Amino acid sequence: MKIRILNIITTAAIIVFAASCSSDNDYSDRLNSVMVTAAKTEMPVEGGTGTISVTGDGISATSDDDWLAVSVNGNVINMTALSNDNKQSRHTIVSIKAANGDCAVVNVSQAGLVMCSEVKDTYLFEAVENTSAEFFDITNVPYETSISDSWLHFEKSEKGYTIRVDNNEGAYRNGTIVLKYKTLYSKTIHIGQWGESLPFTSLTTATYEDEEGNTYQKAVTVVADETDETGNTYLINGLMAEGPLSLKLNTKTTDKVEYYVASGYSPGKLTEDGTTYTLRCLMSCYNVNTGNRYYPTQVTTLESSAYRMAFEWQVDENAMPSFNYVRNNSLSQTYRTDGIIVCKFSSTSGASAAARKGIAYQFLNLKLTY
Repeated sequence: MKIRILNIITTAAIIVFAASCSSDNDYSDRLNSVMVTAAKTEMPVEGGTGTISVTGDGISATSDDDWLAVSVNGNVINMTALSNDNKQSRHTIVSIKAANGDCAVVNVSQAGLVMCSEVKDTYLFEAVENTSAEFFDITNVPYETSISDSWLHFEKSEKGYTIRVDNNEGAYRNGTIVLKYKTLYSKTIHIGQWGESLPFTSLTTATYEDEEGNTYQKAVTVVADETDETGNTYLINGLMAEGPLSLKLNTKTTDKVEYYVASGYSPGKLTEDGTTYTLRCLMSCYNVNTGNRYYPTQVTTLESSAYRMAFEWQVDENAMPSFNYVRNNSLSQTYRTDGIIVCKFSSTSGASAAARKGIAYQFLNLKLTY
């Protein structure tokens, strides 16, 4: 989100007027005893202090406007400015007077508020490469920053600000940087960073939604399948009571890292009323034009993409990667996948219509997250 507040900045300069303010009738030539020797005439937009140093005895001072308060300490006039929360710049006059009637005036200015930033909502970093990102920012007030973790760093840079992260030798991690200015601006930046260790083993939560829109969550663990010598298979434990669910890498995918659950994969068996059923994962798909739902019965292999349930990494607005399902590219464009169906059936060749009516588990819109 960009916030742009256009600002008209009036260039400030010291404008000092000195004159004899005495009311007597002494017309003889003499020098003004009040002279400004040093002054800070540009006050910070966020408010702040400044001083004016003058010569003369018995100095007093006043300000024409309430946003600038003044006090006198000998020959030093102390100024305190309130913040300028408007886009327009402003100025005021400080009038200085000595005991003998001599006086001077100083013009003090304050620029208007500018808030202009191209910071993004989410940044995702690699474990050890590209560990910083710079964004354009010409905001003319300092941010109040809140950083969630010590591995996150926020620094001023030539173009604006830089977000930097330490190298990550562990698992995926995420954090936030919050930028605030008073009550006028607040921005939460979500930061994610991959780790050098395998990302899947950090998955902890399975979230799924049924056809009525009810959302459920389960705690899960993901481990590498030691029986797969290629190292391309992971097992999700805790998702189903009958056994782990296998995720297998599709090595033929070149444009993204994609895993899939084969539609014929069997997580185990279930015995009910003396009958032992083979549980199989089926991919549910539906026609977006008609709304009809289909439960394919083909058994998917690594060589076949027919009716597979595919997953890929996605990053949400909180910089939390989700292992989300994606559309099955082998189907017509009018078809979408929407979840994993675990059916019970006794036939090893596929799920019969009767078996499909006895669905043991139904996981729709499944997401695996950290």
